[in-house]
Amino acid sequence: MRHIECASRHQLLTTPEPPHTPATGTFGRTFSALSNPTFRKIWAFGGFYYVYRSTELAVLSWFVLTLTDSEFQVALVGVSRITPMFIFGLTAGGLSDRFSRPRLMAIGQASNLIAAAAMVILLSTGHAQYWHAYIAIFVTGTTWAIDYASRRALLGDIFTGRALTNATSLDAGLVTGTNMVGPLLGTAVMRLFGFNGAYVAILLLTIGALSFVLSIRNLPRASSATVGRGSPLAQIRDSLYLLKTNRVLLGAVLVTIIFNMMGWPFVQMVPVIARNILGTGELGFGLLLSGLGAGALTGAIFLAWSQPASRGNVYIGGSVILMASAAAFAWAPWYPLAFVCMFFAGTGLAGFATMQPVIPLEAVAPDQRGKAMGAIVLGIGFQAIGMSVMGIVAEIFGPRLAVSLMAIAGIFMLIALRSIFPALRDARPRREKP
Repeated sequence: MRHIECASRHQLLTTPEPPHTPATGTFGRTFSALSNPTFRKIWAFGGFYYVYRSTELAVLSWFVLTLTDSEFQVALVGVSRITPMFIFGLTAGGLSDRFSRPRLMAIGQASNLIAAAAMVILLSTGHAQYWHAYIAIFVTGTTWAIDYASRRALLGDIFTGRALTNATSLDAGLVTGTNMVGPLLGTAVMRLFGFNGAYVAILLLTIGALSFVLSIRNLPRASSATVGRGSPLAQIRDSLYLLKTNRVLLGAVLVTIIFNMMGWPFVQMVPVIARNILGTGELGFGLLLSGLGAGALTGAIFLAWSQPASRGNVYIGGSVILMASAAAFAWAPWYPLAFVCMFFAGTGLAGFATMQPVIPLEAVAPDQRGKAMGAIVLGIGFQAIGMSVMGIVAEIFGPRLAVSLMAIAGIFMLIALRSIFPALRDARPRREKP
């Protein structure tokens, strides 16, 4: 009976909209998912939300660096942002299966609005301390855990096969491509109007994100089919059992853990390397992060157009490219070369971020998509450990050695993982029904 109800829910989610038909031509093929009206709303909401997130990270990282002049304290900004993914990952996936996904996303944006408003008040009254940044970004990190699981599972409700690859490529292009806009926006406003002005901009972006997510009204509230099994412990147990029995999902989560522990933490060292080694200010720092976003956007557009079948190789290969580029960035002697390294890191990020939700969504049944995404969120949460380790190593040996050692170790771990999990390496799109 539970499977029948879940199937009915999936039918309700998709029948109000015209079927997704493949578009022709280069432009139509690349942006074909935008023909779906619900995805257009999700994409518009994401535009505001992702710019807000990248702006927030840039502003708070520079804020803490300015007040503390400590690599470890800067790393704690990222730790505070990602720790909720580890704590609430599996629970967030269960909530996504149990309740209305658009409603959960809206609640998250309302919480972000409160956090941004509190920071504006603290900064404008002169009472803001560096540790306030940790609290604010912990709140938004918690809502990101819920949003990530809900949004990716929602895409799996709407699309299948290559259409799902296209949709997640566009969404990944948006989330990573906005890294071009957010850091430049945040650092430019910071330069002109100070930290308070930058947070006013963040507050306005949050209002825009909340407005768009509230417009997603044509998807019904999730079925109550899973309420009977909806306790947090039951959700965690079911998610762990799913990991144990699904080798493709387990491999995808392990790649996520390695990427987030060994590769992505290098981003928290970018402001330190930019200021202390490359000798640039906040705008130069923002431009470096924008280079990462430009590379990610380029890679995501290419993936949306090509819709590659060898998903596991793109997933692992993208991770390797980012780590190799991060190691090169750490030792770049000149700013232009550092920017090029960040661009190539972004192309690798696109491959990883696009396939990260696609592989798990197609490896599980429709009523398990939220739990699969919750397992991925848990894997992302391991970034907190990586950032803590990188901050400590950077404090002792310097940021260059910290970034390069962890990235190289991560590359070897990914190479070993690829040989151990052939099911992940050979992951292919699910065939669409005619």
